Amino acid sequence: MSNLAPFTTVNVKLAKKPVIKVKKAKPVHTHAISGIRKMSNGKYRTDQWVKYNKKNFCKRIKQLSHILEDESYIPKGSTDGYHEFILSMYIALISGRKITSPMETSITKIVAEYSKTLSPEYQKKKLDYTENTISKLNMIKRRLAECNYTKNYINEKLYFLDSIEKQVYRRGSLSVKQRKALNKMYDQFTQRLKKREITKIIKKSEKKA
Repeated sequence: MSNLAPFTTVNVKLAKKPVIKVKKAKPVHTHAISGIRKMSNGKYRTDQWVKYNKKNFCKRIKQLSHILEDESYIPKGSTDGYHEFILSMYIALISGRKITSPMETSITKIVAEYSKTLSPEYQKKKLDYTENTISKLNMIKRRLAECNYTKNYINEKLYFLDSIEKQVYRRGSLSVKQRKALNKMYDQFTQRLKKREITKIIKKSEKKA
């Protein structure tokens, strides 16, 4: 037999697999995501709008805040439509809502209207109007009491008159519709009292006859 060479251990160096370096995906701008807040109406806004409004409408924000805190102008707990509108404009400014041109005009008008109420001339005019109107309201109430209406009817009219009185003290003004309603009530009660007086005169004359 031929001598076979003994088996030898051959160290085979395996080629190293190339390491593929996978670059981690850059994180999404988390600060941008966290800055987005969902509003109750389903729209989105960023903190940038809050900052923008604070910077560009700083004066208006302070002015509306002052107006809302003035209880002589907006009584605590007021549900007046105009007062609620002022509040909505203030919330729009501080919450980061985009202020459109019409909104900016409305805010300017709010401040201008409030500024008028601070002048001595306006205060005197408001006081005179309030005193005169309250005097007329009291006259209507007295006539209502003399008309001998049902209790429910009287209470219904008194409720309306009391609400008008509160508005006069609060705003120093009445709408055209409200003034017409008061004039109508005054004429109605006056006519009823006249008829009652005529009826009394007729009854007296009948007794004498």
